[in-house]
Amino acid sequence: MHFTVALIDDHVLFRDALRGLLMNQNDLEVVAEASEAGEAYSCIEATKPDVVLMDVGLPGVSGIAACREILRRDPHRRILMLTMHSEEEFVAQAMSAGATGYALKHQPANQVIEAVREVARGQPYLCPRISRFILDDHLRLRRGEPSAAGPCDGLSPREKEIFDLLVRGFTNESIAGQLCISPKTVETHRAHILRKLRVHSMVELIRFAARHGLIRD
Repeated sequence: MHFTVALIDDHVLFRDALRGLLMNQNDLEVVAEASEAGEAYSCIEATKPDVVLMDVGLPGVSGIAACREILRRDPHRRILMLTMHSEEEFVAQAMSAGATGYALKHQPANQVIEAVREVARGQPYLCPRISRFILDDHLRLRRGEPSAAGPCDGLSPREKEIFDLLVRGFTNESIAGQLCISPKTVETHRAHILRKLRVHSMVELIRFAARHGLIRD
């Protein structure tokens, strides 16, 4: 398949580098660029890209507000936020605004490229550093469903993040790197998770996750 992309970012050097990266892919074509929301609306309406790749921190109107306006004009437009902001508040606002995905600028290039493809195909994407629990909650809210009680409700937000990464095969060291905490802190959280979920090993934790449909690709 071939996908078209619009780049919305006010940092010209970053946009130039990203354009070169995407244009080196046989299946991706950059068809529009803009540095602020007003320009973005015009170029997106003119080119109708398969995916809009947009920063959160645009000058004037923020990328999140721009996302909301783009989707008001065309509810089927697919938007991938690409930003430095990994805080849950920004993720929650972007998902509530209707973004299909959320990626971080410090991710490896191959991950960002795959994120573009996922969103272009209409699949939700979330950077591995950010817990899938956040995405699931906001997708439920967008569908008008209440937050469902789940088997991990007793975990704190940070424990849910670590649970999500553990059952996806991340080591303590890689989780520490993803979340910018120490491996010892990860180990402490892991012990709390096992105790709260009443399991006694990683094997049992993975079985628990599989039983409740909580293992993601």
